[in-house]
Amino acid sequence: MTNNKLELRKLDINDLDNLIALQNKIISGFHPDEQHFILHRTREDFAKALNSNTAHVFGLFDGNKLVSQSILSLPADDQKRELPEYASNYKNSEIAVFKAVLVDKDYRGQGLMKRMLKTREEVARFHGRKIAITQIAADNPASWVNALQYGMQITKVGYDPEDGAKVIYLQKALYQSESLNIDIDKSQKLALGSDVHANVPILFNKMQKMSQCGLIGTAWDKERNAILWHPLKEEKQQSKIQINQVISKRAYGF
Repeated sequence: MTNNKLELRKLDINDLDNLIALQNKIISGFHPDEQHFILHRTREDFAKALNSNTAHVFGLFDGNKLVSQSILSLPADDQKRELPEYASNYKNSEIAVFKAVLVDKDYRGQGLMKRMLKTREEVARFHGRKIAITQIAADNPASWVNALQYGMQITKVGYDPEDGAKVIYLQKALYQSESLNIDIDKSQKLALGSDVHANVPILFNKMQKMSQCGLIGTAWDKERNAILWHPLKEEKQQSKIQINQVISKRAYGF
C-alpha cells in the first residue's frame, strides 16, 4: 500500500546533501556484488541535475527526512541525450527519460517506486512528451518488474554501449496514439522461476532472443510469476513466421 502521508517535493540545490546521504545509505545496504544495480552518482552529477533546465529531481519526505528520490530528464532537440541508442525514431523533445528511483530500505514495500513513476509520467505528459524510456540493470529484476507492473514494456534487451553491462530497455506510450500495435491473440510466457536473481543469466539470454525476434514484454503475470510477451502486428507475414520458427512456447519455462 502506498504511503500517501509522505510529502512530494521538487528538489533544488539545497537538497544536495540529502541526496548524497540517501544514495550512500542505499548502496551501503547492498551486498558488494549488488552495488552495480544502481548508478553511483557523484556530488557533481546530482548538482548538475538540480541546476539543469531540462531535469526534474523529485523527493519524498517523511518530515525533514528524504526517503526516496528520482530524476526525470526532458532533453531538448539540440542536446545530447541519455540512451541515444534507444528509441532513436523519436526526437529528443518527444522523449522523457526516467532515471533510477532510490528508496530508503526502511521504506520499501510501501509503493514509493510506483508513486515516483506516476509523478514522472504526469510531468512528462504535461510537457507534451510522447513516450517515456528507461534502462535498468538486468541484475535488478525488482526494478524492471516494478516498471512492468506500472505499464512499461520491454522492447530491447542487450548491453550498455558505454560499459557493456547487461541491461533491459523499457518504454511506455504517454498517449494512445503512440502505443505499440500488439497482437493480443498471440502470447508467450517467460517464467521467472522461484529464485529470480539466480535465474538472471538465463532470463537475460532468453529475453534478448525474444526481443531480437520482435516480441514485446508487455506485462507481469503475478499469479504465475512470469512475464507475458506479445509480437507486434506485422503486415509482412514473413516476420511472424520468423518469430514462430525461432521461439516455441515450451522454450521459456522453468
